[in-house]
Amino acid sequence: MIGTAQYLILANVCLAVLLGFYIIFLKKETFFQLNRAFLLCTILISFILPVIHMGWAEHLSVAREIKYSIVAEPITIFANTSADHTHFTIAEAISWSYLAGIAVFAVLLITRLMAVKRIILNAGSALSYSFFRKIYLGNNTANQLICEHENIHAAQWHSADILLIEIVVIFNWFNPVVYLFRRELKNVHEFIADEGALKHAGNKKEYAMLLLSQTFETPINNLVNTFFNQKLLKQRIMMIQKNKSQKKSLLKYLLSTPLFVLMLILSSATINHDSIKSRSSALASNKLQATQKPKDKVFTVVEKAPSYPGGLDKFYKFLGANIHYPAEMREKKVEGKVLVSFVVEEDGSLSNMKILSEPGYGSGKETVRVMKLSPKWIPGVQNGKKVRVQYTVPVTFTLKA
Repeated sequence: MIGTAQYLILANVCLAVLLGFYIIFLKKETFFQLNRAFLLCTILISFILPVIHMGWAEHLSVAREIKYSIVAEPITIFANTSADHTHFTIAEAISWSYLAGIAVFAVLLITRLMAVKRIILNAGSALSYSFFRKIYLGNNTANQLICEHENIHAAQWHSADILLIEIVVIFNWFNPVVYLFRRELKNVHEFIADEGALKHAGNKKEYAMLLLSQTFETPINNLVNTFFNQKLLKQRIMMIQKNKSQKKSLLKYLLSTPLFVLMLILSSATINHDSIKSRSSALASNKLQATQKPKDKVFTVVEKAPSYPGGLDKFYKFLGANIHYPAEMREKKVEGKVLVSFVVEEDGSLSNMKILSEPGYGSGKETVRVMKLSPKWIPGVQNGKKVRVQYTVPVTFTLKA
């Protein structure tokens, strides 16, 4: 399983990567229905992939490196710079800010939905619009092209897409990508409706002039689909005049496959068992195993990883309860991360403890001291036999203001 913050980070990274691919390779194509499907699939995939973990992907060396260097959750050791009182932590401030943002954007969406309801009930706008199955033509009741345009919006449930992306915005308001995503999805809606309406137009010029004739009309609400949209006018006219994309351009959609695989690997790298797999690269592991006798091999990935008695959470509690913030480090207000590597032996004891990196001032020494106090672990198993397994644990020393 993964934490809420980690889930949001992975989902938004996936959303940004796939939207970037869309803008670079697909945005200018005239396969509007495919573009709509790609954008909607991007939303679903971005928020489903972070909870999918494939075993084969998890064991890739690149996945282990990602887990170790980016998403591994370190044990954090806190110390107060003032012993008299405690303060609001940065993590708490971020959490409350995030929740406040959700509340604000949720209220804004509800307010706009209520405004749409009032617009529908009053029916006093001169503009044409559609919202789900509700279509209003305003002063354009006699214009068949506008009627057809709004019918397409309603028939294809474009309003459902808009509400979906608005919900995404609520929970991901901190990410500028979601606003760009919302704009691209609305643009595709208009291109689809224009394409359908053009089938009933005498020519493209006639339809373009219809758009230009209402250039300065003001949109009534961004939740409804309106025929006239100043900001999108230029792009719509360009798409109307553009020649249809060639069928070979469909191959571009297949180019997104490696991105989905990459996101799957990133997701699998975040899997959180009651154990932490080692960081050693495959090359280093092969060299180690080639130079040692079989009984002395140190594995980096095994069928059943070693585990601390009672689970990983108890191991974290053990370290947190026993590691003390070095006095000199606290006095000089030094923070940092200690990376300690060790081997879980066949009998569960810990050996070969090495500090890979540290901020100094005794932080590494203190970490090793407590690691040596650790109870025996449940050893790892490979091919039905207990084996030696290497681990790397990050320990973060953080001061509270």
